[in-house]
Amino acid sequence: MNVNVCIRYILATVAMVAALGAPTRALAQQGTATIAGTVTDSSNQQPVPGVQITIAGTARGTLTDEGGRYSLRGVPPGTVSLRVQRLGYAPMERSVVVGANQSADVDFVLTPVARVLSEIVATGYGTSIRRELSSSVSSVSGEEVQNSVVAGVDAALQGKAPGVQVIQNAGNPGVGITVRVRGAASVSASNQPLWVIDGVPMLREDFGQMALGGQDITAVTGISPDEIESIDILKDAASAAIYGSRAANGVIMIRTKRGRAGAPKFSFNAYTGIQETAKKLELLNSREFVEYANEAFTNDGYAEVFEPGIDDAISTDWQQAVLRSAPVSDLFLSVDGGNERVRYLVGGSYFDQKGIVLGSGYDRQTIRANLDFDPTSRLSFRSSLALSRELHERIENDNTIEGVYANAIANLPMFPVRRSDGSFTDPTDVVGVDDDVPLTYINPVAVGELSFNESRTLRTYGTIEGSYRISDRLRLNARGGYDVLNLRDLAWESPNVIGSAGESARGRSTQANNTATRYMIESYLGYDYGGSFAQVNFTAGSSVEWNTEENDFLRGEGFAHTQFQYPGNAADVTLYDGDRTGHNLVSFFGRANATISDRYLISGSIRADGSSRFGKENRYGYFPAISLGWIMSDEPAFAGLQRLADVKLRVSYGETGNQDIGDDFAPLAKYEEAKYSGAPGIAPENVANAELKWETNREYDVGLDLGIFGGRVTLVADWYLKETDDLLIQRPVTRTTGFDDVWDNIGKIENRGWELGINTVNLQPSARDGFRWETNFNISWNKNKVTELYNDEPFPAGFDGINRYEEGLPMGAFYTVLFTGVDPDNGNALFFDKDGDGETGEDPDDRMMVGSPHPDYWGGLTNTVSFKGFDLRAFVQFSQGGEIYNALRAYADDGMWSLGDNKLRHVLKRWRNPGDITDVPRASWDGVSLAYIPSSRWIEDASYIRLQEITLGYRLPQRYAGLANMSDARIFVSGRNLKTWTDYLGFNPEANSAGSGSLTTMANEFYSYPLARTITFGVQGSF
Repeated sequence: MNVNVCIRYILATVAMVAALGAPTRALAQQGTATIAGTVTDSSNQQPVPGVQITIAGTARGTLTDEGGRYSLRGVPPGTVSLRVQRLGYAPMERSVVVGANQSADVDFVLTPVARVLSEIVATGYGTSIRRELSSSVSSVSGEEVQNSVVAGVDAALQGKAPGVQVIQNAGNPGVGITVRVRGAASVSASNQPLWVIDGVPMLREDFGQMALGGQDITAVTGISPDEIESIDILKDAASAAIYGSRAANGVIMIRTKRGRAGAPKFSFNAYTGIQETAKKLELLNSREFVEYANEAFTNDGYAEVFEPGIDDAISTDWQQAVLRSAPVSDLFLSVDGGNERVRYLVGGSYFDQKGIVLGSGYDRQTIRANLDFDPTSRLSFRSSLALSRELHERIENDNTIEGVYANAIANLPMFPVRRSDGSFTDPTDVVGVDDDVPLTYINPVAVGELSFNESRTLRTYGTIEGSYRISDRLRLNARGGYDVLNLRDLAWESPNVIGSAGESARGRSTQANNTATRYMIESYLGYDYGGSFAQVNFTAGSSVEWNTEENDFLRGEGFAHTQFQYPGNAADVTLYDGDRTGHNLVSFFGRANATISDRYLISGSIRADGSSRFGKENRYGYFPAISLGWIMSDEPAFAGLQRLADVKLRVSYGETGNQDIGDDFAPLAKYEEAKYSGAPGIAPENVANAELKWETNREYDVGLDLGIFGGRVTLVADWYLKETDDLLIQRPVTRTTGFDDVWDNIGKIENRGWELGINTVNLQPSARDGFRWETNFNISWNKNKVTELYNDEPFPAGFDGINRYEEGLPMGAFYTVLFTGVDPDNGNALFFDKDGDGETGEDPDDRMMVGSPHPDYWGGLTNTVSFKGFDLRAFVQFSQGGEIYNALRAYADDGMWSLGDNKLRHVLKRWRNPGDITDVPRASWDGVSLAYIPSSRWIEDASYIRLQEITLGYRLPQRYAGLANMSDARIFVSGRNLKTWTDYLGFNPEANSAGSGSLTTMANEFYSYPLARTITFGVQGSF
């Protein structure tokens, strides 16, 4: 990135906006007007607080107070259009004529409407009232994600919006979360959505360099849910295409809280609580293990390996040894206020979550300052600045033999945690008849207490934007944004953990640093036209974005003392690496929206993106979209329908792209270091492909928005078809080129599905504090299918190659031999002989599709009840129909093929005598029972229903809150992850031990971190 160019561009833009604003000073000196009045509810004639009143086409505005009163000063003389809007009411717009130095009284009466139809929705480079949308957008309020006991806003979205699948891959605090909007659509580029905060696309990737068993961290956790005002999810291509090449996986728009005119208002929100493990694996105790192991040996004609009464005298619960009750707390403080010209919000938060597993935890501190400044009636500025610091205390887990919880599951119960002298047991300790069975894995408590892995993130991001109203209809907007992130990893492997890599290296320290930056500048014009027949809005502009990433990696081994834990203190630096990369993006975009006769909606957009990541033949991609809407209930021919319901039909088509392949120079012929006999040199690294281009999504959407019973029941339904073409894949090339593969555009994937969201007001009170009951329900169906691959060649992925990518199958389909049961005569596993050759078990020709990692449907149900200050919310999340590969069973349910691993209590149902009917093969040390063979036996139903949250709150009456000079006060108690109903034997039926960054490994659990159950107590208020 050329920083000087960026600075010059920003200065020029600011100068341009300032110059355009100069003539307004003379106007301001001529005198301004004041408009005041009240806003009431048409249904009960009560005042409506919190109504937003703005001058159309400007950022100048105010809010009504508790009595529904407002006063808007600094209004330019002449005819102005006042726009009045509040969630839950139909918006209004009225023209008012005022003279210089005069006052006008203007009252408004708002009509309640369906909540979902009155929402103000962020659409990218603008906002819209949901009633006027012709595309598919889901919204989640800031209140819905606040006080969720999770590190990031991504996890807080789970079950909240139709079409959005949020997967908590493991229970590690701050762990990376998988988010899929209308399914996965790529095998090499990212499947995560684009996150846009206050108009700036933010860094979202995992910039860590430590491979800790698959579970990653992402930059999304740097956003505090406490700071969020609202979240809008652009799901279909028609809504997301305005972001072009980065919108293939949907766009999540976040608006942070901003200041409101008035006296300074201090707000706070705090909770503290305790976490316990929600589920422990049911493993064998020492007596059961000794019996099972001896049976495995005698079944195969060997002598018993353990002596009952001696070797099972000690029975250690290794899981309990590494688990703990862990505190969690969150505190958010803010102050906001100002006047019609200047409004501000300054806030800070502190989130601290200790892990329920020894050695793990996460904490985050954030500071935010948002400022709105309207120097004149035509010119306005908005700025946002955020600083954050995160500390991930990470432990190796998921696919490792040196993990804290992984080893706690695997280690045999006959060994104590410590010897009689207080030292840790280790692989030198043995049991058995001949003292030949060791503690196979290193002591997990020793790892948790003596070694550590921490990732520290320092980050700042923000934006400054200006808007100048050239005329009542024409606006010029300019914005500059940035996101700068530094992540430092530090891992210490103690030499005192016997049997570990740290011991053999006499102590090992690894330090890595990664700095990622994103700078963006953009400007765009907006034009509004409003007449009796049509209202039209045009937006057109351009943007430039620079991205860089620099990293280094250092490892040292051999330490004189355990107090020295940095690579610089090591006797030998065994590994060093460093790199720099970057990519740029230049874009041009335009959009037009029209509302004709207040019932016909049309919207069209196009974006052209030029990326440095692609070849010179296809550097630019073009992404058009169009959507149509018809408010059928406003049609004169259906006048009778209008009294019963609000009905809107939508249809859209759009194209979006994907450029996130992780290789900034994929189309170029690159060179790498190639030393020879100590002399420096370079050598070719890859095959160039100047024709490399974007992945392209083509998406069709048909939707229905329905409101009945005066808005007490609203329904939003969508059907979609998303076709992904030109997959970015490293296809094989002939070895005569000197290389194995080359980046190319080959392959297709299809996603199609249904979404349904229903909101109901089941009981509506006549008085403000009466009994009210609301229900929010959403459900999503998605069918995924690979429709084309290179040369029709399938390829495997996942643990044991269990996932498969093949034309006609869903992505990551489970592909292995089919387990058909246990032979009741001899207790051996039986498998389907697909090819009919008489050989089963490990015959690769018998493998077949045996399941899918994709659920048939998923969603969430929230019930909220309030009465006289009390409020009760219950949230249930569900997922049905998918499967999961429980790879843990390869060691914990293998018939004693691996003697050094403890087993699931599930094996107590094993075959023991002829005639036994069971699905668990007999114990066999030699593996004759074939229990060790990977098969559909280890693929389980991942369906679940989870009571995710119950919150009970009480809002203190004003007379009591006022005693503490507070205008509002609420106390609450909340429980999260309270109960999960599932048949799955593992920890978490939605787990994926490959982490959120995995593209091809799906629904594989291998010694994952357990989920926590949390109870919290909190208080929130303002004064």
